[in-house]
Amino acid sequence: MPVFNHVYMGQQPGQPPPPSPNFVPTILQQTGPLIQVQIEVPTALAQHLQQAGQPIPAPVPGFGLLDTGATISAVDNSVVQSLGVQSTGIANVGTAGGTQQQPVYPIRITLPAHKIDFDVSSALGATLSQQGIVALLGRDFLQHFVLVYNGLHGMILMAL
Repeated sequence: MPVFNHVYMGQQPGQPPPPSPNFVPTILQQTGPLIQVQIEVPTALAQHLQQAGQPIPAPVPGFGLLDTGATISAVDNSVVQSLGVQSTGIANVGTAGGTQQQPVYPIRITLPAHKIDFDVSSALGATLSQQGIVALLGRDFLQHFVLVYNGLHGMILMAL
């Protein structure tokens, strides 16, 4: 069973860097549970491009924020544009600011360090780059994992 375990480390504010990594549980609270991801064209599109002799766009690396409050995942609009993925429709999305309409895209999410990937048939297009992330990983992605959020110790664990 592949396991992703991440402890959030850093230096205390206002202190010189320690000689070895410093355990700082509050970093998880400040940044949220971030994992390294790659956003790719979905498998079906990659196969179609390959059969047509066209290049497959390079994956877009970045951070994904795990979000148990999101029903479906979202990907930054600039990422899907750079991949050339076309919208498959529009979804009405309930947010803290009210209902919004957002485009829906098929994408592939990869955890490159663990060689784990999933096609997501309906990821929302959203403006996420201002938050320093390329994707918001909702319950449609998280349903494949056991997720432990240990705020007391500043760590997350994901097991497949």
